Amino acid sequence: MSSTEGHTVVPTCPNWTVRDMVEHYGQTQHWVSQILEDRIIDPAQLTTQYAELPADSQDWPGWLSEAASRATATCTDAAMQAQVFNAAGDERTGGQFWLLSLLKETVLHGYDAAVAAGTQRDYTIDDDVAAELISNHLTMLTSPTWATQRPDSAAALHGNGETLLCHATDEPGSATSRDG
Repeated sequence: MSSTEGHTVVPTCPNWTVRDMVEHYGQTQHWVSQILEDRIIDPAQLTTQYAELPADSQDWPGWLSEAASRATATCTDAAMQAQVFNAAGDERTGGQFWLLSLLKETVLHGYDAAVAAGTQRDYTIDDDVAAELISNHLTMLTSPTWATQRPDSAAALHGNGETLLCHATDEPGSATSRDG
């Protein structure tokens, strides 16, 4: 990728360039890895320093590979069972929550990258994986942690009794709803 390609707009992420997306994705992998490595329980102890994206876009693939390798090495059986902060605040272990969050980031930003590259027609997601990722994200967005960290967003998401309906456009008659 040339340095000018880092300025390509990502149509599915308003106001983001490819550089912004790469930086967010790599930083998220490093950040979650740190949470699991340090077995952080208290959200007040979450790091606010993020891994730095290399300036040269030629170094981005290696940086992303390093982030993915770190995340993979961190998501051990022990980390999945350890006491770790779970931002959704549900019955899962923190490791289980963060593993699904990493998968969500990979699936969504993989698609964003495919759209930016014009190859999204070749991008498919297993129905069960998509449903699980949507459920995981909605659980996090409606959690007490989200309300504490992002009160304006939480208030907007709460709504006034509306129902959120997700409908697959490639499968007639398939839909999932969640009351707000």
